[in-house]
Amino acid sequence: MEINSLLAFIGLVAIGSYIQTILGFAIALIIAGGVTTLGLAPIDFTANVISFIALANTITAVHKKHHEIDLKILFYASIGVLCLTWVGLLLLGHLSSHFVKLLEILLGVAILVSGALLLIRPRPLKRVSPNYVHLAAGSFGGLLSGLFGVGGPPLVVHLYRQPLAFPVIRTTLLGVLGIMPIIRIGFETYNGNINESVLKLSLFCIPASILTTLFARRFPPRVPNMIMRRFAFSLLCVMGLFLIISNI
Repeated sequence: MEINSLLAFIGLVAIGSYIQTILGFAIALIIAGGVTTLGLAPIDFTANVISFIALANTITAVHKKHHEIDLKILFYASIGVLCLTWVGLLLLGHLSSHFVKLLEILLGVAILVSGALLLIRPRPLKRVSPNYVHLAAGSFGGLLSGLFGVGGPPLVVHLYRQPLAFPVIRTTLLGVLGIMPIIRIGFETYNGNINESVLKLSLFCIPASILTTLFARRFPPRVPNMIMRRFAFSLLCVMGLFLIISNI
């Protein structure tokens, strides 16, 4: 990868890591959307690098807060992720080989819908959802994780509706988002797709992600949360619409 492309990739990682730390998700969406929009790398390659970056980001964010995780939700959602990640990877392999434009349109749609979710404030349920609902949310997230490395949105919608304390919701979400890339990396390692290029680029990007995460935790923005959501929404909408329009 040329130096300009590398710097652009790292810049997207820093922006995504900062927004993820503040809002709870978006790192994968911003990196995948930005890299594909700018034509820096193929989707399947980018998704593998995102898996390593997301893992480093969530470990840093959850550090010393693991006691806040709802273990039951984490367990069932993770089982769902495990069940359908491989299906997403199969679809990714087929589409990236034969229908690249369709793959980019689907990524654009996923980014656009996910951006819209940033502006929605789900009403909390009266009771915590049953275990099969946690499983279903994790399954849908696993499918998107396998396809694009962006499995967070279904889990965000699901967890933010649970009548639980915000620290529990946020840390449980980050916990699932930490397990998700581990599962994806495991499958891709078995498939032989974690190559030297993926590892090298990940090693360049992970320090930027960790430093940005620590900076965001230490110096959160002095703006209302909704303004941050609108900024992220606008950024994702631009990338999503560009991917859709440019491939139609």
